[in-house]
Amino acid sequence: MRGVWAEGVSKRFLLRRDRADSVGQLLVRMLPGRRPPPAEPFWALKDVSFRLPLGRSLGIVGNNGSGKSTLLKILTRTMLPTSGQVAVEGRTSALIELGAGFHPDFTGRENIYLNASILGIRRREVDRHLDDIIDFAGIRPFIDTPVKYYSSGMHARLGFSVAIHVEPEILIVDEVLAVGDEAFQQQCMDRIYAMKRQGVSILLVSHDLGSVERLMDEAIWLDRGVMQAQGRPALVVEAYRRSHLEAPVSPDSAPEASPGLLQAAWLEVDGRPVEVVPSGSAVTVVLEWDNPDQPVERHLVLSLRRPDGLAILEISSLRDGRPPLRLGLGRARTRLHIPALQLASGRYEVHAEVLDVQGRRLEEHHPLTEVRVQSLKGAGGLLVLPHEWRAG
Repeated sequence: MRGVWAEGVSKRFLLRRDRADSVGQLLVRMLPGRRPPPAEPFWALKDVSFRLPLGRSLGIVGNNGSGKSTLLKILTRTMLPTSGQVAVEGRTSALIELGAGFHPDFTGRENIYLNASILGIRRREVDRHLDDIIDFAGIRPFIDTPVKYYSSGMHARLGFSVAIHVEPEILIVDEVLAVGDEAFQQQCMDRIYAMKRQGVSILLVSHDLGSVERLMDEAIWLDRGVMQAQGRPALVVEAYRRSHLEAPVSPDSAPEASPGLLQAAWLEVDGRPVEVVPSGSAVTVVLEWDNPDQPVERHLVLSLRRPDGLAILEISSLRDGRPPLRLGLGRARTRLHIPALQLASGRYEVHAEVLDVQGRRLEEHHPLTEVRVQSLKGAGGLLVLPHEWRAG
């Protein structure tokens, strides 16, 4: 099978905890006949298996230290597994470490050729794509500067640009894109989505759970080297999110989809559905319900979060002292109006919880929908607050 597959992959490291805290301790350990204490085994991966045919995409999620990067290093053959087998069949381009394949004393231009040669790309093919590589990276003024003077973001820009312009059949990307600015991250995700539509296999490690749900065909959740869930991205991401709120989820307990009463949501500006909201605009969140049974009363909690899970705001009809929503039979809509969405540019997720009249949680939707906010002002942080400068 052309593509990527792993079968029973495990990786063990040996950890020694007999660190010498002084020269005296070091000399004692060097005495004849003295044996160092045995090293302790640490399993970074345990029995990981998956198959990714050409043309399909796979997202890998998990906390830091869960084994994601170790798995990618094994797949790209920069590290050997302790046991198990892997195969990567197809023209592959990988970006798993900042500066990998770059020589610090070479210029950006020279490193493009160096990096491409490591990927097995001929010089004349690089010549054909050179301007596109430089323009996508957005570093033309610095392209003839040694990369040892580049920032981490510039490294990521150049490395990603080379990786996508060598026309791979398989693209492997680690979380290194997180060092770039939000606009470049979005540019990269747009290009990854375009490559996916063109039939390129994508293997993506990311903490951007929204992108994994939206772009990937399948997902894996790793925790301490063990696969906890595998399958549809929405179910895997939901299991991963729940693990931060509840007891750990077992490998076979990814939640099943539950339709509930709340079916969908979208945002409107001036009465029109939008995917991109200008910062500061008046926004209406439209929620669509479908009640096939009997009339009920419900409260609603809406929260806005970054893709990494950080909550920006939370609005609750129960805490606001509002009467519960009355839902009759059939379809209905509820609208929440926000006079000014004062957020900095970025991607945000709308999460929802449906409560009964006593405040008990009946439904969870994580996330229910997503929105991109664009600000014409280059604000740092999360908010774009109205302000003015005055002299004196």
